[in-house]
Amino acid sequence: MTVTEAKAQLRTFIDESVYRGHTCVRVVHGKGLGSGQRGPVLKSKVNNWLRRWNEVLAFVSTRQVHGGTGAVYVLLEKN
Repeated sequence: MTVTEAKAQLRTFIDESVYRGHTCVRVVHGKGLGSGQRGPVLKSKVNNWLRRWNEVLAFVSTRQVHGGTGAVYVLLEKN
């Protein structure tokens, strides 16, 4: 998945989640283990995008059982 595709899909997911009244969702972005020298590309991009979107109130890495640092819980505003 490219960065452009990932951003579009994440944007759609967040919009649909807010529309459906979800207040907390989990986003799995992976740990970037296949990124080689570049490091975790999607992980850092997701972090930047979520910080800019008004619907996102907060986010934090998930518990280890839910993906650890390869995923985030996202707190969304109420619709």
